[in-house]
Amino acid sequence: MKKTILSILLLTFFNLIIAQEANKKCKEEVINGNVKLVGCIDVEGNIHGYGTYTLEDGSVLIEGQWNRGKLNGKGRKIFITDNQTQNYKGTFLNDILMDGQIKTEFKNNDLLTEVYALGKIINTKYSRLDNSGTETSGTHYKNGKLKSGIKKDIYTDNSILTSTYQNGEVIDEKLNISNYYIKDDIIGKEEFIAVPLEIEEGDNTMFINLNIPTKNNPNYSARFIFDTGSETFSLGYRLFNDLKGKGLDYVDLNVNISSIGISGLSLISNAIIIKELKIGDFTVKNVVAIVRTLETSNTSLLGMGFLNKFKEVKWSLIARELIFYK
Repeated sequence: MKKTILSILLLTFFNLIIAQEANKKCKEEVINGNVKLVGCIDVEGNIHGYGTYTLEDGSVLIEGQWNRGKLNGKGRKIFITDNQTQNYKGTFLNDILMDGQIKTEFKNNDLLTEVYALGKIINTKYSRLDNSGTETSGTHYKNGKLKSGIKKDIYTDNSILTSTYQNGEVIDEKLNISNYYIKDDIIGKEEFIAVPLEIEEGDNTMFINLNIPTKNNPNYSARFIFDTGSETFSLGYRLFNDLKGKGLDYVDLNVNISSIGISGLSLISNAIIIKELKIGDFTVKNVVAIVRTLETSNTSLLGMGFLNKFKEVKWSLIARELIFYK
């Protein structure tokens, strides 16, 4: 019985191969106005088997396995207009793309790629010449808009805004050059710690000390100005290069940030992620920092961008300390 079933399956398989090869050898040609059909043509004038459908002006090309005039199986479609070129490639069911992708190249050289599985969009990617673009993954509406999943907006400076969607609504957003509270990034026995602020006599400048471990110096201590008016956590040029030379563990985000300094001069900075630093008895992981690239820019600031890593931060003016909550 098993041998009989196996024989039937093998016979069916070989018949399919023979049929496909025979279909590919069909070279019948039918021209109807500006439409040209080449392949296996049935009695109703439809392609049935392997064949191609083209328009005389070259604006349409459809090629692949057909079943009574509709793509069924592997194939491709190309549509060319004055504004764009669309290229469908994959597996079709009654002319509908089930598994594969659609690439749309626009006149301005923008490129949209849509990936399909089981007849539905699962991923999209929109790319521009200036390296900006948008990527989505998850479930999508028929118009291609994201319903539930992740959307990434990539900007010209390489910064990335990641948005989480649920039923078409944004429920969370994070920019990769900003710090956010992530519970697992804060390690320590206590629920909170108090870190003293050092006051510079005369101008009331406040300083706070951090430990930034490096390969060559696990107890590297750095002094930062506590600046509530600053949105960032920044390392001066000399401090960063000293840390880097001593084996700082960091990730370069390849993001260039332009800003205007106190003197009115334009400043260019890079964004990095410091894998680990210590403040008081807390170890803090994955801290986004801004690195100054101008040799004369050597002020290191601890601003609101750093405080965002914690669940809560309180500032005691009387005790002259910051209280960090895990």
